[in-house]
Amino acid sequence: MTDCITTFFSAWGDPSPESRADKLTAALGPQFTYADPNTPDVVTGQTAFLEYVAQFTAHMPDGEARVVATTQTASCTRVTVDFLSNGTHIMRGQYFADLDTTGKITRMIGFIGLGEPT
Repeated sequence: MTDCITTFFSAWGDPSPESRADKLTAALGPQFTYADPNTPDVVTGQTAFLEYVAQFTAHMPDGEARVVATTQTASCTRVTVDFLSNGTHIMRGQYFADLDTTGKITRMIGFIGLGEPT
């Protein structure tokens, strides 16, 4: 059930707009929502999220988001992601994804870091 999550993050940094769109169409449910610390508001829908990922790719054309771990409880998956630029590790983030019965992502919420105590 986590194939859609790997596909989702493989779209980040993909230089081809068509390939990004294909990957996200394969991974996202029709009522998809997304939020992370860089989004001022919740991103709603595949089209709006595709624009958000295009901005990431434009800002960091040599960047990628690599899934390094997943765990699942019921229909929620916790995902640990490394962000790289030109192959160099920049940061690690943690995401929580809700999946529908077909295994597509309906909601993704991201956080910087792993929630370490301050």
